[in-house]
Amino acid sequence: MLLQGAVFFAPYNSFRYPSIYITLSDMMFAGAFFLRVSTGRVAAPFANLTWLWLLGLLMLSGGLFIGSVFKGDVVRCLVLTAQYCFAYLLVPLVLLRRPEEEVIRLIKCGILGMVAMCLLGAIVYWAGHYSTERVQMALVTGNRRLQGFAGNPNGMAVLTVMAMPLVWLLLLSKQMRPWVALLCMTLLITGVILTSSNTGLYSMIAAALIFFGGRRNFKTLIIIALLGSAALTLGQNYLPATFQTRVLSAVNSGDLSSAGTFEGRQELNKEALEMADENLLIGLGADQYRHASRHGLPVHNLYLLLLNEGGGLSLLGYLVLLAVPVLTGIAGYRTRYGKLVLLTIFTTVVTFANALMAMPHTYGRCWFLFVFLAVSPALVGQGVINPRFFPSTTQRRGMRNTLPPLES
Repeated sequence: MLLQGAVFFAPYNSFRYPSIYITLSDMMFAGAFFLRVSTGRVAAPFANLTWLWLLGLLMLSGGLFIGSVFKGDVVRCLVLTAQYCFAYLLVPLVLLRRPEEEVIRLIKCGILGMVAMCLLGAIVYWAGHYSTERVQMALVTGNRRLQGFAGNPNGMAVLTVMAMPLVWLLLLSKQMRPWVALLCMTLLITGVILTSSNTGLYSMIAAALIFFGGRRNFKTLIIIALLGSAALTLGQNYLPATFQTRVLSAVNSGDLSSAGTFEGRQELNKEALEMADENLLIGLGADQYRHASRHGLPVHNLYLLLLNEGGGLSLLGYLVLLAVPVLTGIAGYRTRYGKLVLLTIFTTVVTFANALMAMPHTYGRCWFLFVFLAVSPALVGQGVINPRFFPSTTQRRGMRNTLPPLES
């Protein structure tokens, strides 16, 4: 129950003390971790690929630490590294390598967490309640954009989109009834529209293209395209005014510069690219970009931010972290629903990787949560314990006996 609560509340970033980034979900994750440790059932989160995951995390934090020693603030680096280690080490240790029944329940908890946020946000939105000031628990911003409890509209949109492939996974693996999946998708799509997020809309379209295109289910893609076109054409006047201004204006004109804060983000990206040459080997240090920027802001592009703050080492480390879940899905390809699980992992990772081009640091536990949930079914069976691309058959047989048990 503790872990299910942690997964449910993980996207609820606002459920925390204002001055400290420790959320309600974090405390639940920590409690679930200590319970799992006390029972002696902690397993290597990515089985045989755990070493690669740890290497990526070490490269990420190592680059930030080296930059902080030479150019930045070591204390700030330790704080940032601790946040990253919580999100990318402790959370997978407690969340992954569980029995199939628990995996299904945890995926459902992740979906329901976002569905509940979208439902509550929609009720508040249509009731006309919004905050003109930056309030931590405000569900709707002053410019009439739904942000839920995620902290900002773009963040909520990205999290909502990443929950969608999990709905498709459960539906196609017969773990969720069609009417429940339809209800969940309706609320999730409504949530994305109410955020009036260009990033969210394009991510949702990309996720549908990747998932259903990967299944060669072109009839579904055609139906989705027709329904979407009809909604944008016939129901345009019924869509939120902010959505029409921020999103539809850019879609209709084909001019991305009119899409929200596109021009401002591009200026920050150009500056980051110019600074990258000087920070390729040794970065500025953790959380130091804002002090070096002439705008006084962190660039909202994680790849450029890591390249400048942690050098090429940190950027390469994060790319390794993005690759490990996909490799895990490939290794578990021959398990039950292995192809479907791999497609879900790939869709979620690509959606998240694309969204990172509009986000700063992602040490929040919610950001990688849906990737962990997507990869968790691949770690249930024998697929990742006995990967096909390992060279020696003898070694593979030996690994089967040396790995920790899958029971939680």
